[in-house]
Amino acid sequence: MLKLMYHAPVTSGYHQSVWARIGRAVNPHILRYTPFLNTPISAVQRWWLR
Repeated sequence: MLKLMYHAPVTSGYHQSVWARIGRAVNPHILRYTPFLNTPISAVQRWWLR
């Protein structure tokens, strides 16, 4: 359901901007404190964005 809302034309702009803001806030912490999670997270992001 969440992936559908992310890609739906009506709400995609809002959802993409919110998730981009979350990513900008969270990714530096992940890379700094838990770099081993970078590969699994990037795999999930690639699946999500296809």
